Amino acid sequence: MYNAAYFEHAFLAQQMGVELVEGKIFSSTTSSVHCAPRKARRVDVIYRRIDDDFLDPLAFRPDSNLGIPGCSRSTAPGA
Repeated sequence: MYNAAYFEHAFLAQQMGVELVEGKIFSSTTSSVHCAPRKARRVDVIYRRIDDDFLDPLAFRPDSNLGIPGCSRSTAPGA
């Protein structure tokens, strides 16, 4: 909520009927991402508003507190 575009984020979330959440409440496994603001549940779609470099601190910028650690791991068969 300290982001300069918070109002835009809140408006888009409200219009799309989705929850507005921060990356720190997500967790990931080798096959899925989960969101736990109230109770953990699998996430099917992530609409992100951060630069690529900040998306996954395990893959890109270890100093990022914005992204979801491990979310960029490939889950494709044979990968």
